[in-house]
Amino acid sequence: MELKEYFKIIKEYKAVFWLAVFLILTVSWGFFFLRPVSFTASLALNITRQGSQDTSDYKFDDFYRLQADEKFADTIVQWLKSPKTVAEIYSKSGINPEESSLRQLTRYFKPEKLSSQIVSVSFSTGSAEMAKKISAAISEIISKNINRLNESQKESTWFEIVPEEAVIIRNSSNPLVVLLLSLLIGIFVAFWIVMILHYIK
Repeated sequence: MELKEYFKIIKEYKAVFWLAVFLILTVSWGFFFLRPVSFTASLALNITRQGSQDTSDYKFDDFYRLQADEKFADTIVQWLKSPKTVAEIYSKSGINPEESSLRQLTRYFKPEKLSSQIVSVSFSTGSAEMAKKISAAISEIISKNINRLNESQKESTWFEIVPEEAVIIRNSSNPLVVLLLSLLIGIFVAFWIVMILHYIK
């Protein structure tokens, strides 16, 4: 079938075609303007030590420190993926974790090791105030987990975290991009609706 024949079919069903485009544009813009407000937060956790080895001999602590920090950063990342840790954080923030499934709990946070001594965790929430509460809860629960491990240590060289202030940004979309994407999707869907009607006829 040549291109001009496609245009001929669309012209024959132009009312259906433009109605479908209009409906998709309306639904897309309705969703764009009526969607709930959401915020994305990013919190950086700096890994440091409570102390260092005090010796005049070769300082093995300095030699192994970066490797140990990197391994411990991996531990923090795994904590933030653990349903138990996520549930504790949300409970501390005033959110009931029982409303979520085990699968959802493992996906709330997106932790990432940026370097051997920095772990970044990002998440989304419905308000900037709640984002601040969750960020504070993350710092508190991770510090609590570290203290649990620290109880069995005999030396004062165990890890601790120094959290930075969370960066909180309101999620937004470009209206022009939404309009163009909606128009393209509308034309695509309308084209196939017209083709199906023509085929049935």
